[in-house]
Parts: sequence; structure tokens; C-alpha cells
Amino acid sequence: MSLKLRLATTLAVTFCLLLAAGAFLALGQAQRRVSAELEAARSVASNRVAQALAELPASRQPVVDLEAFARSFNGDRHVQMMLIDSKGIVRAASQLAGDSGPIPDWFLTLVAPRSRTVVMPLTGRASPFVAAAVSIDPRNEVSEVWTDLALALLTVVASVLAGFVAVYLVAGRALRPLRDLEAAFSRIGAAGPALRLREAGPPEVRALARGFNAMAARLDDISVSNRRLSEHLLHLQDEERAELARDLHDDVGPLLFAVDVDASTIKRAALKAGEGETATRAGAIQANAHRARQELRRILGNLRPGLLPGLGLKAMVEDMAGTLAQRHPETQFVLDLADGDFGGPLETMVFRAIREAVSNALRHGEPRRVTIRVGPRGDVLRFAVTDDGGGLPESGTKGGFGLVGMAERLQAAGGRLTVEHVPLPPGVRVTGEAPLPGTARKGAGEEPAPEKNGQGPDGFAAEGTGREAAQ
Repeated sequence: MSLKLRLATTLAVTFCLLLAAGAFLALGQAQRRVSAELEAARSVASNRVAQALAELPASRQPVVDLEAFARSFNGDRHVQMMLIDSKGIVRAASQLAGDSGPIPDWFLTLVAPRSRTVVMPLTGRASPFVAAAVSIDPRNEVSEVWTDLALALLTVVASVLAGFVAVYLVAGRALRPLRDLEAAFSRIGAAGPALRLREAGPPEVRALARGFNAMAARLDDISVSNRRLSEHLLHLQDEERAELARDLHDDVGPLLFAVDVDASTIKRAALKAGEGETATRAGAIQANAHRARQELRRILGNLRPGLLPGLGLKAMVEDMAGTLAQRHPETQFVLDLADGDFGGPLETMVFRAIREAVSNALRHGEPRRVTIRVGPRGDVLRFAVTDDGGGLPESGTKGGFGLVGMAERLQAAGGRLTVEHVPLPPGVRVTGEAPLPGTARKGAGEEPAPEKNGQGPDGFAAEGTGREAAQ
């Protein structure tokens, strides 16, 4: 239940309780008012009857005077005077005032006291009347009370409803900025920390907006710091890789070359001396040294992906795919690569992410087809590596530490990396993007239009539009 609805419900319950308490108090006051009024009317009527009976012996026409006395009560709101003969029949009675309005029976029963009739005996001079009866009727008084209570109740209900509507509208207007705050919290991850809220509404809501804006500003500073730190770490790693590559090339490379030369010399000398076993061993050493030099060149290429200066990202991916195609002849590598100079740091980071994704596909699956796509999309450089090697493992992990590290680098650079399962054929798709630098697309040309057969789920041209790497 929303805060606005809870507030409205609380107010409604409170108003109902107040109305119930007010009605209870008003009902008690009405009972006391009606009882006091009827008791006063009974007392006055009894005194008048007693006085009339006291004057009856001196009357010359007692019957006429009694009838006139009974008619004197005509129009009274509460008292009805009746003259009763010896048979118990009312021979004369006054007329009550007309009802002021309809009264609910339950209200009459609840408010009016029990009706009583006072009977006073008459002397023989009043014959044929033998008694005078005074009856108190509460209907007129109760009708007046009912009218007053209904009017008061309507006034209170109207006031309560007006107050409820006013509070509901004011609360809704005051809480409206909270919806903007909630939406901002849900969008800050996608929209970035540059998102800001307009400081409006009550002081408390404005304080929340100021706190959110301050948090977004701090996140913006942290994002910039993380990006600089990531670039610095990447630079340090490149330097370490370059230094290690130089050491391997300058120290290990000559040693392997010397082993190769010495083994070749030993092999020739053994052949001249007729020592076949020694020549065979020397030939094996020479072959192993040759393979070690090939592996050293491969390691140097992995340590320094920038060994292809001026060729760009496309050439690096093509060279990697060609090497892998030779080592994995059962796997078909399909390339869809855009031309362009996207900047050395960005190309290096994207190339490493692609290399890590392809290595994972070959290491953890048995793909028959690996598709690599790279191209600019708006203000970002996007890439996708899709394989049909069987999909994600049952553990649900989405890549090892290599992809996690690349995801952190891309995120620090303002990009993102996603790993998802491909249902048919079962495989894995690694998709990433990173923002292009200011001059990244200079000379890159327009973004290639998608093929007529549509675009794949990764946003690039559909399968089969790229060219295959040499087997």
C-alpha cells in the first residue's frame, strides 16, 4: 500500500471514529434534552390541572368549564388533556400541535423516555366526567432534536469530506516529488550519475532531492576517478607486458636460437661420425627448440597485441582469427568487422575482451562456429562474440576471472559487458560496448547498414553476412 493511500486510509478511519464519538455524545445530549423538556411540560400541565380542579367547586357550570379547560391545551407541543367518563371513554380531549416532520422509529425509541399518563379523579360535580388525564407526547420534541442533529451531522460530514479532500490533494502534491525520486533511483544506473533531480516540494522532499543530487555528484566523481584509475592500471599492465615481452625476446629468444644452432651442429657432426642415435637425439632437440621459438612468438603476440602498429583493431582480430583457425581446424571463424581508427587504448581494450571471449568459447566448449562482430553504434563501439559450443555451464556462472576483469575495465571506461545464453543452436553470446573518443569515428566512414535479411539479436547484421577466416 502506497504512503498516499495509507495516509488517506488513516484520515478516513480517524474521521469515522470522530464522527462516531460525536454522534454518541450528541445522542446523550439529545436524550437529556428531551427528558428535561418533557418533564417540565408534565410538571406545568399537572399544576394547571390541579389548579383547575381546585376551582371546580366554585364553578356554576363545571362540565362546561372542564371542557373549555381541556380545549385550552389545543396546539400544545407536548401535553394532551383528556376527560374520561365512568365507562373509561374519552369524552373530550385537546389536540396536539402537528408533527414537525417524520422521525425514524429507532431514533424515537432511542431518545424518547417511556411515556407516562397522569390520571386525576374528579368530584361528583364534574359528572359525567370522573377523571382528567394528562398525557405527554414526545414526538414533537424528538422531531425537533432529530432535525437539529441531522443538520449538525450533515454539516460535520461536509466539513470532514472537505477536509479529507483537501488533505488528500495536499498530500498527493507533497508526495509527487517522491515518485520522481523513486524513478531517479531506478534510472541512475542506466542514465549514469549525471542524472539530477529538480529541488521542489516541501522542505523534507527538497532535502531528499538535494541529498540525491549530492550522491549523484559523488558518483560522478567516483566514476571519473575509476575511469582514470582503470586507464592508469591498463597503462601499467601494458608497460609490464611490454617489459616482459622484451625480456623474453632479448634473453630467452637468443638462448633458444643458440640451442637450435648447437643442436644442428651436433647433428651434422654425429652424422659424419656415423653416430645415428646421437644424430636422432640432436634432431629432436632442434625440433623442440624450433617449436619453443614458435610458442615464444605466440606468447609475445599475446603479451603485446599492439605489435601490429597502424593496422588497427580489424587487423588484430583478423590475425588472431587466422592463428586460431590453424590451431582449431574444426572451428569456423566468421568475421564482421568495421573499418576505422577508434583510438589505440579503446582498440586494445576491445581486442582483449574479444580474445578473452573467444578463448573461453574454445576452452569451455566445442564450438563449430564462432562469429565475431565489431562496429560503431551511435556513440559507442560495440562488439559481439557468439559461439555454438553448448551454452553456459549448469553452475550458472557467466565467465571466469578474465571476463570479469574485462567487464570491470569496460564499466570503468563507461561501457558494459554482458554474457547471455543462446538457445538455438545452444551457445554463448558475449556482447560489449565502450564509448567512442571524440575523434574515434574520424575517417571511419558511415556505419554499415544492416543486411536485407535483418539484424541478429546482438544488434549486428544477421548470421552469414561476415566473411570466414582462412582455415
